[in-house]
Formats: sequence, structure tokens, C-alpha cells
Amino acid sequence: ATLGYASGGAFHRRRKAPDEPEFGKGAMQGVAATEAANSSVAGANLIPVLSLGIPGNTAAVFLVLAADTIGGFNPGPGVFRFTSAMNPELVIAFGLFTTMVIANILNWTVGGVFMRCMGIMIRIPKQFLLPVVLLLTFASLYVQQTSMAMIGFALFFGALGYVMIKLGVSPLPFVIAFVLGRQLESTARQAFSATGGDPFFLFSSWIAVAFMAGAVAIIVITVKGRRAST
Repeated sequence: ATLGYASGGAFHRRRKAPDEPEFGKGAMQGVAATEAANSSVAGANLIPVLSLGIPGNTAAVFLVLAADTIGGFNPGPGVFRFTSAMNPELVIAFGLFTTMVIANILNWTVGGVFMRCMGIMIRIPKQFLLPVVLLLTFASLYVQQTSMAMIGFALFFGALGYVMIKLGVSPLPFVIAFVLGRQLESTARQAFSATGGDPFFLFSSWIAVAFMAGAVAIIVITVKGRRAST
């Protein structure tokens, strides 16, 4: 969104009339630039999600969860493996691509028609709208699992997310760990079994060393940046 705003602002300054407002001062092109850039992220997020299993944002996490509930989808390099037999993960991946194409077409046609009608929802007070959304969420959970335990889980994780947001802790790493934790644990057990429990096998490849060094560098830079800002 930042790049879209910057590039759109430079283009707007060259082409605008003298009486037209600048970006940030009422120009509608500024809103369109940021929204277009923000919407384009959805497709780009599928690259690390499907190839590496690393979601770029919260929406990508729930996309992986939805694909996993369909048929045991395991993101990684094996998703795009073409074999003589049918690869079910490849089918799900192309199903996601097809769904996004159809969703964009519907958003352009049906969404454009009903956008003005749906705008009335923003006028509904939150004290009326949020209970309805919460009721529909609980109803869908109970219909899917027919267990009150799922309602309890939803309440617990909802409260946990609320506390994390209030404390300034991003819930995204927690959700990523929740999605990838089982696969990481299984892969780690297999790797340690194959190497006889030697932990230094993690440094046997220069690619693995590069990824670890990059992860450490990101953590150090982030911590230093936060300390400098405080």
C-alpha cells in the first residue's frame, strides 16, 4: 500500500490540474491507489503460503486452515509436484487460484451493484451489529461440530486475542504457530530420527544456515528498532 501510494502520488502530481487537491488532502486517487495496492497483496501472499507454508498475513493463515479442512492440505514445495498420479494438494492449490479468479469477477460485477445497498450496514450501531455477528459465528460452530466445547474454545481464543491486542502483542505469530506447529513437530522428529539425534544437522546445508542467520538478523533488528523507538 505504501508503494502504491508513493508511486500514485508522484503520477498524480505530474498529471493533476492546478486546482485539484494533493494526496492526503482530499484526492480520491490517493484512496484508490492504496486500496488497489492493498488488494494486490492477496495474490502475492499465496506464493510463500503455498510454496513454503509461511503466511504473510492473518488472512493467509485462515486460507491455509480452510484448505486443510478440505482435504489435509500440507503447504510446502510438494504442493506443485507434478506426478503421474493425481496430486491432491496441487488440485487444492489450483482450486484456490480458480476461486480467487471467480471471486474477483463477482466482486467486479455483483459487488459493484450491491455496494451502495450494503453501505447501509456501516450505519448500524455496533451494539446491534456485533451481537448478531457473534450469534451467527457460534451457530455455525455448533452446527459444524454439534458440541458446546467448540463454543468454549471460541470464547477462550477470542478472549486471548483480545488480551494480546490490548497488550500490543500481534496475534499473527500465535496463529502461524498454531497452523504450522504440528507439521514442524512431525518433521523435526523425523529429521532427528534420521540423523541419530544429532542437532547439528540443521547446519549441514548453507541454505539452512542462511535462513537461520536471516531469522536471527530480523529478530535483532526488530528488537533494536523497538528499543530505539521507546
